[in-house]
Amino acid sequence: MRTNHLLAVALATALLLSCQAPPGRESTSSRSSTNEEVFALEQRIESTLTTLEQQGELEAALEDYQAVEQDLLALGLESGDPAFAEQQRVLAYSLLRQGNMLRQLGRTEEAKLLSEREIEAARASGDQIALARTLMSYGSTAIATGDLEGGLELLEEARTEFEGGDSYDHKQGLGWYWILQADLAAAGLVEAAPEEVIAAADKALEILMPIENWPGVARAYGVRAQALEKLGRNEDALADWESQLHYEEMTGAGNPG
Repeated sequence: MRTNHLLAVALATALLLSCQAPPGRESTSSRSSTNEEVFALEQRIESTLTTLEQQGELEAALEDYQAVEQDLLALGLESGDPAFAEQQRVLAYSLLRQGNMLRQLGRTEEAKLLSEREIEAARASGDQIALARTLMSYGSTAIATGDLEGGLELLEEARTEFEGGDSYDHKQGLGWYWILQADLAAAGLVEAAPEEVIAAADKALEILMPIENWPGVARAYGVRAQALEKLGRNEDALADWESQLHYEEMTGAGNPG
């Protein structure tokens, strides 16, 4: 049980870091919002993410995300409304963040109940990134609740969506897909030789380094270092541990594992 809880935290942390906006700009989805009320609620989610969730105030963040959900539903938008797709996209994001909090709090069954609503909202939004992130969230929840096969299938669907574009968000999500694959192998849930873990970490670095996603770069170096140690390549592992520390210090990311 303890192992499952730690895995849930690791998956939730990966999801958190894979959904961050690139340095120096707002997220693409935020800039595309056409409804002021929906836009304001999305900005509230982003504020809660940085001021509460990333500071470890999980219960408080969960309450705020739940309040945003209620405010979004109170708008009473229907499918024919021009702002409906945006409302559904932000609703999916709110549900994603709630699920992330519930997993870290060990309340994985509650997170599972949110998953169907989250994916329904993401599909209604017509937004590829929203759908891809929701699939990754849903997959993480499935894995954390013991459905490894179903979770892996959902992660593969997310990978397909992330591979469907060339934006920062697409690349960021794909890079973190490879980190999740390496993490699952490190947790012993997926059979993989150390060489395969190294290959997954290399793919993550290849994608995340050019877009300067330093938290992801740090995580990839860390998981690769573990695999190198298993192969007895201690000098190479030490170099990767040092690289991990370097990129953590650049971003203040800390060690999410």
